[in-house]
Amino acid sequence: MSISLAKSLLKNVDHIDPPGCVSDIVGHPNPTNRGKHPVEVGFVMEHRFAFFYWVKCKQELQRGRPSSLVPDDKQFTPPDLVTWDWHDDVGGESNFDEKELAKLNQSDESEVALFCWAGLSPINDGHIAPALWLNAIGNVYVVQKQIQNCKNNDHVFKDRFGNKHHVFYFRSMKGFTKTFEKTNSKTGVIWDVDLDYFTKGSSFPDQFMPPMASKDITAVMSPENPWISLVLRDLKAVTIALEPKYTGGLSVSLDLYRQWESALFAVPLFNEKCRWRKGLIKG
Repeated sequence: MSISLAKSLLKNVDHIDPPGCVSDIVGHPNPTNRGKHPVEVGFVMEHRFAFFYWVKCKQELQRGRPSSLVPDDKQFTPPDLVTWDWHDDVGGESNFDEKELAKLNQSDESEVALFCWAGLSPINDGHIAPALWLNAIGNVYVVQKQIQNCKNNDHVFKDRFGNKHHVFYFRSMKGFTKTFEKTNSKTGVIWDVDLDYFTKGSSFPDQFMPPMASKDITAVMSPENPWISLVLRDLKAVTIALEPKYTGGLSVSLDLYRQWESALFAVPLFNEKCRWRKGLIKG
C-alpha cells in the first residue's frame, strides 16, 4: 500500500460512514425525550465496525454539553453497552495495542473508521475491550450463547485512566433486569445487536446455526418484557451487525432484522415517517 496515497485519500473522507456501513437518525423511543435526543442506528456488515458508532456516540455526547461543562476523556461518564450476540466479543488486553490505541484521534471519523478496518481483530471477536479502554462505553452487559457457564466470566476492566468498568454475562435476558437495575451507570444505553443472537444456541463455535423460530423471536422482543423499558428509556445509540456468515446467509440476516425491526417500529427505519411503536416503555 502506498502510504502517501492513503494519506491523500483520507483527506477526502469526512463525516461519512465506514465502507459497508450505513446509519439512520430517528426520534427517541421515550416520549419524554422525543424531539430532544435523537438516536443513531448504525448498521454494520462486520461486527467490529460497531466500534465506530460507539466512539461517535461518545464524541456527540461530549459535544452536546455546554462548553464550560465538557468533560475530558478521564472525567467522561459513558453510556453502558447492552450487547446481544451468539459469540463473546468482549476480548481483552491481547486484542489491542495500548500505545497504538492511545494515538487514535477519536474525533476524526475517518481515522476511527480506518482503525476499525485495520486496527481491530479481523475476525470480529475483540472490539469491546478497546472501547472500554478508551472509556467510550461504561459497564457492559453481554447476553450471549457461546459460553454456558458464563457468569464465571464476570469481571472488572480498568480503562486507560484507571476507571473501573463492570462486565456482566448472561445466557438470556432472564437475569438481566435485576442486575441492570442494581448496577447500571445511569448514563444511558447503547444497544448492540449481532443478528446471529437470533440463531439457536449450540456448542458448535464459529458456525452458523438455524435461526430461532419466529414465535420465539416474538416472545423475546415482546414489549411486555421488563428489559425493553430499561434499554429504551435512556437510549443513546443502536448498532446492528448483520454478520451473514454466522446466520446462514444475508437473506437470513435480513429476515431476522425484519423481525427485530417490526417488533419495535411502526414505520421502518430509513422511511421519512419512521416511528417507534407505542407502549414500548412502561412506567
